[in-house]
Parts: sequence; C-alpha cells; structure tokens
Amino acid sequence: MTIPPLPDETVNLPGGVTLFPGQDKALDAILDDLKDKCPALFILLAHTSGQIISLKGERGKADLVALGSLVAGDLAASQEIARLTEQYQNYQMTLREGTQSNAFITEAGQYTVLYVRIDKEVPLGWARLLIKEASRQVAEVIAAKPEELQDLDLGLTEERLSSLVGDDLNSIWKS
Repeated sequence: MTIPPLPDETVNLPGGVTLFPGQDKALDAILDDLKDKCPALFILLAHTSGQIISLKGERGKADLVALGSLVAGDLAASQEIARLTEQYQNYQMTLREGTQSNAFITEAGQYTVLYVRIDKEVPLGWARLLIKEASRQVAEVIAAKPEELQDLDLGLTEERLSSLVGDDLNSIWKS
C-alpha cells in the first residue's frame, strides 16, 4: 500500500511533478478544511496515475491502492467522454449516488484527482460548491513554487464561502 508522504519529505510523482513539504502541508490544510466544512466522510487525493497523495477520514476495508487507480481511471474516462461529446471544461465532476452516501470525483488541476465521499444527508449543491473550490485550491498549490505558497488565498473561510454561494446564485440568472 502506498502511504501518503510525511510533511518533511519531498515527493516525486509521475510526469515530473514534485511536491515539497510546504505544498504537502497546504494540501493537508485544504483537505482538512473540506472534510470539516462539507462534511466529508472520506477524501482521497491522487495523482492521475493513481498514486495516492493524501487520505482523510474513514477508509473502511477498501484496497486503497486499487481505489486510487480506479478513481484516476474513472476521471480519465469521464474526461474523454466529455471531449467526445464536446462538453469538456476544467474541474468537471462526476457524481455517484449511493444508498447511504454519495461520491464525487473531480480533477484537481492537470495532475491530480480528488475523490470525496459524503453522507447522503449532505446537500449535493453544498458539497459540489466546496469540492469545486477545494479542487481549484489543490491545483494552485501543486502548480505553485514553494516560495509562492504564502501568496495563495487558501481555505474555505466564511467570507470565501459567502462569496462562492453568491457567485453561484448569480450564475443561475446568466444565460
């Protein structure tokens, strides 16, 4: 089983992506914030190759290495379907509805995929809004140089959430 990196290690991922300790800490903060505010039962952040970067929440009995690979493969298939049907856009999301929980799979930039499982009682629109923003922030952290991290506006603060809700409501009325 692949174990997420320790905060003081530099991790080299496929495709020439390197995660530095500061980036790892920023990713953990984003995912912790998402887990608390959504709330999420389980979060998996993986490279598009399927390599696990970070895990949060109840893991259950799932084979995490297999899950990372399947989530990455699911995202790749969904992206290709969107391209073939001319529906592709950044940060697209797939929703899997279950009897007790729902799961979202979304790209989090060019190199990462985010899988988030939520309780069935969590409103889908709320979860979608938070997951989309967390995905955008993950992409920013991975693309940033370590010295640029302090300049990023990260987190799901009350101000940011209020702004996101307002933006989404306003977008309903745009054609």
